[in-house]
Amino acid sequence: MDPLPHAPYPLAPHSQRACYLPWLKVSVALRYVRSFPWAPEAWREVRQHIPWLLAEQARLRKSGWFN
Repeated sequence: MDPLPHAPYPLAPHSQRACYLPWLKVSVALRYVRSFPWAPEAWREVRQHIPWLLAEQARLRKSGWFN
């Protein structure tokens, strides 16, 4: 999962992120979205990604990635 376009600092270079487990990518993305102090204009765009992240988290839990 690529960082959000407004992320000033990616978590790691793309080559390193490729080896992260999917549940870790989703968990970090959700934590980042919830804890970053977004500007009101940016928040409108970021808020649109939250349903997809929650759906992806639920899909991964059902597939057993969180066990």
